[in-house]
Amino acid sequence: MPEAGIPDPLRLVLSESSLRVVEGGTASIHVSLSGHLWPGGPGESLTVTVARTDGDADLTVREGASLTFAPTNWDPQEVVLAAAKDADNEDGTAIFTVSAPGLESLTFVVTEADQDPLAPVFTPVLVPQAVVGVPYRLAVHARGRPAPTYALRTAPPGMSLDALGNLTWTPSQLGAVDVVVVASNGQQPDAELSFRLVVGTDQPPSARITAPLYDERLSGRLADFTCECIDDVGCVRAQFRVNGVPLVTREGPGPIYSVGGWDISELTPGGYVLQVFVTDSAGHVAEAEAVRVFVDGPGPDAGTAVDGGPIVVGDEGDDIIDPWSCDCATTGLAPAVWMGLGLLGLRARRRRV
Repeated sequence: MPEAGIPDPLRLVLSESSLRVVEGGTASIHVSLSGHLWPGGPGESLTVTVARTDGDADLTVREGASLTFAPTNWDPQEVVLAAAKDADNEDGTAIFTVSAPGLESLTFVVTEADQDPLAPVFTPVLVPQAVVGVPYRLAVHARGRPAPTYALRTAPPGMSLDALGNLTWTPSQLGAVDVVVVASNGQQPDAELSFRLVVGTDQPPSARITAPLYDERLSGRLADFTCECIDDVGCVRAQFRVNGVPLVTREGPGPIYSVGGWDISELTPGGYVLQVFVTDSAGHVAEAEAVRVFVDGPGPDAGTAVDGGPIVVGDEGDDIIDPWSCDCATTGLAPAVWMGLGLLGLRARRRRV
């Protein structure tokens, strides 16, 4: 970004970064200029070229391969792309580059939308485990022209599949079932997708804090406090805590939950223990591994040992917290939090000896 008072340099602008062209047809994209600093003299023009630099040779520039701009004409100019008919039934792609002397080049992607008939082909799909008593949904998709429809060839009782490939089922018992889905569109051969669906009991979720990192130093007014929740059915809630005290609770399907700008401006400098508790749709609760951070404090570098001096056995004073004697039930602080605070207090005591 230019400094205050300095005009923006001239740059190329595209109306879009990608477009599709029907086989045998054309499509347009527009090129314009933006900025204030004209690279040449008042009477000089600027030539912009558009050319394919990689990809399918059936995609070409039909009009606008060379565009001329002047100090008085910066309006968008049209570039027409064409897709020639070919013998295959695959969608081709190509990269086109827009360039001009002294300016940063831009690229855009053009995809040929082939119109030839194409027998259906299934897209690979990840089949998650089903859970007893929980509605199961899976979307399958097959590419083809015309668009294929779907049907079940092999399935357990109660399973259904609509014409768009959306499979639904509520399993009633543990085990494994075989499923075969067929896609057809009048072109031969039909496509077949076979898989074994395992039905199990609901498992508790797992979670991890993705930001901030362990022993990270935080400064400024806002910090990122984010976690990821993984569950076999789905996560529904995440509670964020700082030193055992609830900070905020986020509701929703996940898997990513975030405080969305954690305000640390009111925190006193020092160490803090961050926790996250996640809940799945069955009510199971799991705790992510706690993360220690330092707010505007020196703190040790991650992975670097700190020499706390000789250990003095005896009168530690009241600044040592015994994690095993805490009244955790009444304070609401987990033993892991007391342990973290106790270690910080012990380190501070040792440095004063």
